[in-house]
Amino acid sequence: MKNLKLTERLGLVSYRNQSKSEIKPHIVVDTDICNSTCPHHCTTYVCPANCYTKDEEGNVHFQVEDCIECGTCMYACDQGAVDWNYPDPEIGRGVTWNFG
Repeated sequence: MKNLKLTERLGLVSYRNQSKSEIKPHIVVDTDICNSTCPHHCTTYVCPANCYTKDEEGNVHFQVEDCIECGTCMYACDQGAVDWNYPDPEIGRGVTWNFG
């Protein structure tokens, strides 16, 4: 298992929020900030799960479904676009890490 690539390890992460009908994301991203005042779009480069992407026009889009709760975007975004609240494990939301 130690020789797995990052993408292979990400494929082994399981998510406890998939069976919930009232999914409340732990992270909300104001992509209007990303697409109007942000000069660098750094979250599109630092997110290991590729939750931040750019379209053909260069606009940033965010999807929470593959987020691994690493917190990288929370620290990388210096424009105030990322609002982060850790999931509550008591109600069955969040990532289950298989390798610690």
